[in-house]
Amino acid sequence: MLRTTSEGKQLMTFNVAVNQPNGEPIWFNCVGNMREKLFPYLQKGQCVSVVGDLSVGLYNGRIDLSVNIDKCELCGARPEQNSQQSAQPTAPVESFDAANQQTL
Repeated sequence: MLRTTSEGKQLMTFNVAVNQPNGEPIWFNCVGNMREKLFPYLQKGQCVSVVGDLSVGLYNGRIDLSVNIDKCELCGARPEQNSQQSAQPTAPVESFDAANQQTL
C-alpha cells in the first residue's frame, strides 16, 4: 500500500510472513521510502528479501514487529508460477536501495 505522510513523503507499507519450522508464521510490518520504484512489482505471495532496522512494540496487547526498510529485493515469481519451474531459487528480478534512492 502506498501512503503519503503529512510532510508529503510517500511510504510503501506491506506485511511479510516468515515461516517457522512448526508451521506458524511470524508477521513483520515493513515500511519504506520506496518512491514507487518497487510497488508495481510487489504482489501477494511474492517472495521478497527485506533488509532494515527491526523495532518491537506492543499494540493492543500483542507484540508488533516492524522493519524500516533499507533495501528490498523481489526474489522471483509468485508461488503458483514457481510450481511449474524447478525448486531452485531464482535470481532477483528487481531491487531497491533506500539509502541511495535507486533501483538496482
